[in-house]
Amino acid sequence: MSQANRRSALKLLGGAALTAAALPVLSHQAAAQAEDLFVAAVYQNFKRGTIHSMHPDRRSFVIIWEDLGRVKLKAADLVANFSSLKVGQVVDVQWYDYVDFLIAKTTPTVTAQAKAMMAKGARIEGIPGAQQRILLWNMNGMCTKVDLANNVVYLINASGGEPDKPSPDSGEVIQMPQIVTDAGKAALRTLKPGDLITTVFSQQTAIKVTIIR
Repeated sequence: MSQANRRSALKLLGGAALTAAALPVLSHQAAAQAEDLFVAAVYQNFKRGTIHSMHPDRRSFVIIWEDLGRVKLKAADLVANFSSLKVGQVVDVQWYDYVDFLIAKTTPTVTAQAKAMMAKGARIEGIPGAQQRILLWNMNGMCTKVDLANNVVYLINASGGEPDKPSPDSGEVIQMPQIVTDAGKAALRTLKPGDLITTVFSQQTAIKVTIIR
């Protein structure tokens, strides 16, 4: 599955847009998980890479994949050996990339839904022992481009940003991560340049790290 990482997905592009408003269309994750938010097991990834940097205070680390480049991962509580991880180690990682939880045209109801999702976070499907929730992050703004071929939307950032990182400046045009859920893709087809939109994605999260050498 081809999924964009933060370093390639959130780009400063420049551009302009028109204003518009319409009824919300919720992605599959939002509609089907109104009370029990979870990241589905189908979105798991298993890859080998090299640890580039560690951020113990935020329980996160940056890893270099040969095909994806640098990716910053949050270590869930399931990563029991986090304190043993060091820069330069080659590791096998079980992890989740970005998953879309909400792709919708902005309304007061959608804004409230996004805030509630972020406050709650999401569990990992099929892993009852995970105490830490996967963090969700939100970005709102005006749509400038809809790329149906790659399931990506571009927006002028009005607010929001991924946890543990400075938010992009207001007014920047951002390429959002790839939309992966079926209903998220359906919601994408309803968008057009000029729409005010709200998005919620899960954070890239590691749930198991095995030290190889």
